[in-house]
Parts: sequence; structure tokens; C-alpha cells
Amino acid sequence: AFESFYEEKGEINKALEYNDLRLAMTEKIAPPAAVLLQKLQSLGKYIKAGRDEVAFQTIGTLEAQLGPPFNMFVPLGYLEIYLELGDADNAEKAIVGVETLIQAFQAEILRPWVLHALGKIHEVRGEYEEAIIAYEKQLELEPTNTKINRGIGRCYRNIGELEKAKEYLNKALKIYPFEPLNNYEIALVYSDMGKREEALEYLRIALEVWKDADQAYKPAKRALDKLTEWESTS
Repeated sequence: AFESFYEEKGEINKALEYNDLRLAMTEKIAPPAAVLLQKLQSLGKYIKAGRDEVAFQTIGTLEAQLGPPFNMFVPLGYLEIYLELGDADNAEKAIVGVETLIQAFQAEILRPWVLHALGKIHEVRGEYEEAIIAYEKQLELEPTNTKINRGIGRCYRNIGELEKAKEYLNKALKIYPFEPLNNYEIALVYSDMGKREEALEYLRIALEVWKDADQAYKPAKRALDKLTEWESTS
């Protein structure tokens, strides 16, 4: 819970401290595959914290140490890293390895992860309609995952369908009204609608949550830049 709390606030280095504590405890009570999966899932946080070299060093060490069959999990870690870096080509290559893992272990539980990755890859490439299709498939498998609604809303905004964007973002806000990324995204929608006051209201909510965010945390920096831009033109 502390890990999630600090990650929401953009205090990624603090989140990583609790991540390390959680992994240390998990190693005492969980099977090796579960521990490995959690380690790989956490690699994106290092990218968020601006500690790219640690992420690559960690995945490199794991790759060198793991033998069959656990080495088949390694592409999951690379996928986390490249998605966070916005490197669509390398993320797409990592998906090939993840698909091999799914087939080998009949691990369809990882299917939402792949669909989310495909959505992000399409977004990076500006293929927003394709991204929406991938996210909607993910939503069918994870109907309570509000982050998916945010992704769909973000894509609709980028293709100019602002009412649809607002509809999906409001679904996310209904469950997590103070989640900063939800507030930031709907602020952009209201701005595109020409409703600057509403946009500033939501933007300030996001920035209040991110007030202690790490300097390297890019979403908080983008939000601050938007506040400066909008206040200077309002």
C-alpha cells in the first residue's frame, strides 16, 4: 500500500524503497516464479525515477543468472522497461518473447499485459484507433481496471473525439476522483474544448497530489508546464 501511495504521488524513489521491502518479504513466502514476476513488473519504476541504468543492470543480471524455464520470463522485464521509455520497436520485440512464454506455460493470465502493451505501442506510434481496440480488448478481461479507461480516453482526445474522451475519463474519475493522471488527462480534454477554467481546476488537483513528486517524474513536470502555459494565456 505504501508503494502504491508514493507511486501515485510521483515519489518514485520512495515507492522503490517499499518495493524492495515487499520483494524481500515475498522471497520468504512465495514460490520462485512469483518472486521473479514481481521483480520484472517493478522495473518500470526505475525508468520513472530516472534510473534507467539500474533497470537495465537489474534485467541484465537476471538474464545472466536465470536458466530454463525461468529465463523465459525475462521478456516481461524488457517489455516493462521499453514501454516506460516509449520505445515502441523494442517493446514490440519483447512481446514476441512474452507470447512464447504464454504458450509454453499456458499463462493466459498474462494476456491483459500483452494487450495493454499493444495499446501503448500503438499510442507511441500515433495509431490511436488501433490503440483503442487493444485497450477495449484488455477492458473485456479486466473490467474493473480504471487505468484502461484512462488510456481509452487519452486516445479519443488525441483523435479529437472529446466527448468520448470525457466519457471514459469520467468513468476513471468516478472510482478514483483524486488520481492525478486521471485529473491531468481530463484537464487536457477541457482545454481542447476551450473550457480553460474547468481545465485548470482538474490540473490543480493533479498538481496538489504531485506537490512532492521527484524532479525526474515526467508527468508532474508536464503538468507544471501546462499550468504555466495556461495561466499565462488565461
